[in-house]
Amino acid sequence: HGEPAWRSYFRSTLAHNTVELAGQDQSGDGGPFLWLRHARSREIDVVDTGETAWWTAEHDGYQPLRPAAGHRRAVRLDRAGRSLAIFDEIDAGGHDLRLAFHLGPDVEAELDGATAVLSWPGTGTAGSARLELPAQLHWSLHRGETGPILGWYSPGLGRRVPAYTLLGCGTSVPGVTLASRLLFLDA
Repeated sequence: HGEPAWRSYFRSTLAHNTVELAGQDQSGDGGPFLWLRHARSREIDVVDTGETAWWTAEHDGYQPLRPAAGHRRAVRLDRAGRSLAIFDEIDAGGHDLRLAFHLGPDVEAELDGATAVLSWPGTGTAGSARLELPAQLHWSLHRGETGPILGWYSPGLGRRVPAYTLLGCGTSVPGVTLASRLLFLDA
């Protein structure tokens, strides 16, 4: 209970690698340990062919908005191509939208438009990747900010470490897919 702003942030939708609509959380809280409204999720499809794996799911956490909105996400892992693609769809238009990608504390990031170059040089297995972000969003890079809180990783209750967050802002458009692709590069 000692730091309510930090607790609120780390519980929020914005603090997770997903879409936030209209500045609202997917589930509604009623205090530090109480959820008043739980988003219901539904797995739609899971396919694994060996070379690739797909997973698709949706949730109803934005049904209280006007107009009501649903969020569907599909993830495709291409093992041979060493890539991961994420496809987000919102079925209602006109809502402010923020898509966040939070990186681990050992990951360095440089943002150039809608492309981020990632590296983790100080780890036991140094590597790098390119993250191609949805071009229809305006992207910004954040680390260790406190006004508002953004760009943090929490390894445990009451602990926080600065970490890069990529934040894309725009407006929801029905039928438009927000496609992100993470490509792992040779070390």
